[in-house]
Amino acid sequence: MIKFFRRIRQNLLSEGNTGKYFKYAIGEIILVVIGILIALSINNWNEERKARNNEQVLLFQLKQEFESNLSQLNQKIEMREIMITSAHKLLNMIDDNTLLVNDSIGHYLSFTRMNPTFDPIRNNLTVGDKLSLIQNTKLKTLLTNWESNALQLDESEVQWLKCLDNYYRPLIYEHNLARDMFEMNYKSGSMSLMTLTNDDIETTTFKKSIDSEKFVKLLDDPKLESHLAWTVGINTFGNKESITLKNHIEEVLITISEQIK
Repeated sequence: MIKFFRRIRQNLLSEGNTGKYFKYAIGEIILVVIGILIALSINNWNEERKARNNEQVLLFQLKQEFESNLSQLNQKIEMREIMITSAHKLLNMIDDNTLLVNDSIGHYLSFTRMNPTFDPIRNNLTVGDKLSLIQNTKLKTLLTNWESNALQLDESEVQWLKCLDNYYRPLIYEHNLARDMFEMNYKSGSMSLMTLTNDDIETTTFKKSIDSEKFVKLLDDPKLESHLAWTVGINTFGNKESITLKNHIEEVLITISEQIK
């Protein structure tokens, strides 16, 4: 093809037809420019197609991750509700002795020691500039704000963990109830709730019956009342943060579903 054009130019020059030569040269330049533009367009189209394919792969990945996060978060919300309800039951027994049921104290106490820590999948979209693949502005904003909302729940969970370490566990050791509490945790099912699966954990063998009178004495300790108050307060706040985060996740999932083709 190049030889063909060169032959035409040489023929025009040999004929001394300068006007036709310049017209031809201009035409040849235009053809070259058009060819370059077409090549660039094809290349840009291919790059855009690759980007959109990569975006779909990323959207499917994010959908699976946020569905997993939502499932785990719902489990943690349920655990906190059980903790709050159990703490209220015990506080009612402290306030009114007529509601006291000896065999139920250890059962409810076992639910006030759970640690419903939310440990979500955190996809760092800044690595490799993955976020730039996503076209939807709303989804970009939701994904960007997701981490900060999750951190707010983290702070509440840290406070609850400090409460367990600084108040509850020392209180259990003080009343020599660690062995009884472990046994009660398995019997009540609170240990199974703290796993990521729904499978029941078999009762451990401590070869010791539960001493309900020891739990009654614990109920008379003013320090337990403080623990129960913290159980209600911190976990109520934690669930409010969790509901906010849950709404955020659900909005992310809806927006992702709208973008998946």
